[in-house]
Formats: sequence, C-alpha cells, structure tokens
Amino acid sequence: MVNEIAVCVNDFGEVTEYEKTKFIKVFTKQRNEWRVVKELVFEFCYTKDSKESYLEVLNIVQELGKCKVFVAKNFSDLVHTTLDKMGLSLWNMDGNPICFLDYILEQEKEEEKVSKFINHSDISNDGQFIISLGNGGCGRYILNLKNLQKDNIGITSKQALKPFLNRKIFNELIIACSHIPNWLEEDLTKLNLKFQFSKIGESDYIVVINNYDGY
Repeated sequence: MVNEIAVCVNDFGEVTEYEKTKFIKVFTKQRNEWRVVKELVFEFCYTKDSKESYLEVLNIVQELGKCKVFVAKNFSDLVHTTLDKMGLSLWNMDGNPICFLDYILEQEKEEEKVSKFINHSDISNDGQFIISLGNGGCGRYILNLKNLQKDNIGITSKQALKPFLNRKIFNELIIACSHIPNWLEEDLTKLNLKFQFSKIGESDYIVVINNYDGY
C-alpha cells in the first residue's frame, strides 16, 4: 500500500525539475496531515556522464527505501527510464506538494486495486474480454489484453477493443496489457477520448480511458 511520496523541491518548498532540485522530501500522511519524514540534500551536477547519473539515481532509490512514488516538475529521459525500470511510479507536477499529494495518493490506491483485480482474474478464459466493474450501471469496465498478447489465440487487440471504443458506451475503461498497442493512442485521440498510460511492472501496463461525454 502506498504511504510515502517523495518530491523534488527547491528552496521555497515547491516542486522543481529533477536536475534543479536541492532537496528530496519524503511525505507521509499521518492523522489526515502530510508530514515530512525524510529529507535528502541533493546536488545535481551537469558535468556528469550517463554512468555517473545512473549511479546517482541508484543511490537515491536506495535512500528512498520503501518509498516507490516519486514526483518532480520534470525528469530527464535517462532518469525517467532508469527510475521506471526500478519500479517507481513517476509523476510530473507543479506547485506546492500539499496541493496535490492527496490526489496522487488517491490515484495510486485506485491503481493498486485495479492491479489486484487483474492479478486475481483470468478474463479471457471464458471468452469474455471486457467485463463490468461493480454493478452494470456504473459505466466502468476492464479489459485484460495480457493473455491475448501472450497466447496469440487468433484475436488481435484491435479486434477485441476497437468495436467497444467506437460505440463509446462507457464512462471509464481500464486496460491491462503487456505492451501498449501501437494503434491505440491515435485512435483514442480521433475518438476524443481522454487516456493515461502507466507502467506498473517490468512488462505490465495500465491504460485508463475516460469518456467524459458519458453514454
């Protein structure tokens, strides 16, 4: 369960870019209040090569310990890739951390619930690819593409997903997959559907698609 969030901050306590940060503060929520439980002094050196930067990231991850949620205004490609491979959940945010920590915590907990649901479900075994979350009237659905992508059973991700997307008869669709289908982002944009991609494991992704027009 998520209970700590690390944030790159400047002298004024506001979120800053990873490469410009002076402090990394680790927050935890205690009795409905966010408190700083750890503070790392951080000095980024622009003369570092990729190997030195990689070792620096490794050191930071070790210092963060059990904290697996990391926030900055921006991460460089190298840092983002390295942290992502280490299983950290990365967020790009701006402003005072107190303004967004509750939001991140809520989203992370929701993602944990979805991951547990996926891990305890074998959706494709009975031929049913898209199933409803909760009661049928909530408009929330989940699609497990991982088995389709892994087993190559003759049904493509586009065949399983596109008819459902085109009908837009949902409020939210959560997709679990081993890789993001290369056609998906373009189609979602054309359909005016909002979406967010998240990596939750070495080869596990979650795609959350929202139809704000309703159905």
